Amino acid sequence: MFVFPAHFFNPTNVRAGIEPRVISGGTSLSGEETVIQTDGGGKWRVEYSDIDLDDPDLERLWSQWVSYLAGGSRAVLVPILSLRTAPRPYVGAPDADPSSLTYDDEDFPTDVRFASPHIIAHVVSHDPNAPVFMEIEVTQGSRLRGGEKFSIGNRAYLIERVISRDGQRATVRVSPPRRIATPANAPANFEWPLVQCRAEVGQSLTPDMEFGQFATVAISFVEDFSDAN
Repeated sequence: MFVFPAHFFNPTNVRAGIEPRVISGGTSLSGEETVIQTDGGGKWRVEYSDIDLDDPDLERLWSQWVSYLAGGSRAVLVPILSLRTAPRPYVGAPDADPSSLTYDDEDFPTDVRFASPHIIAHVVSHDPNAPVFMEIEVTQGSRLRGGEKFSIGNRAYLIERVISRDGQRATVRVSPPRRIATPANAPANFEWPLVQCRAEVGQSLTPDMEFGQFATVAISFVEDFSDAN
């Protein structure tokens, strides 16, 4: 699956989080409202804004991707861009400079990562009957503190709370719950976490070019749960 090249578009503003869907179950005579979450734990929404298309190559790349996204009918992997809160080592932490990244294709990469990883982590264990808990070990980097975002395969998670620690291992509560099986010793990607999404339907992605030379664009993605490859 292709990775949206956020490292080239370099958005000034990034908004990435889990949005739950809730409905009101009604209000009792005492004034207490019952709120029900209907989506099984929420889903990711990622928004990039203030993307400057001030270079012909970026304008061409944007046009290619707008065509490929097909109005939101194709799934892609979207970077969450959360390195600032990742469990980085205290010395030699990577930055978000595109020159620090490696990728297999400039326009439509399927693999984007730091050439020299500074954070290495994996899932030690998880209870299939408790999908909101897992044990994670950071073998290179700092200890988990809560609030970090990471991905396993095409699914992304937020560490809602650290339950316990044992050295570099931590038992954590994550959001949203795991909806797919997690392989033993699965890598946890904290450096460049990705989540399977599609472009939000109904947004206009055609740039409004000023003097035919530059434009500022934005794009929104919502998590996709299809079996797309």
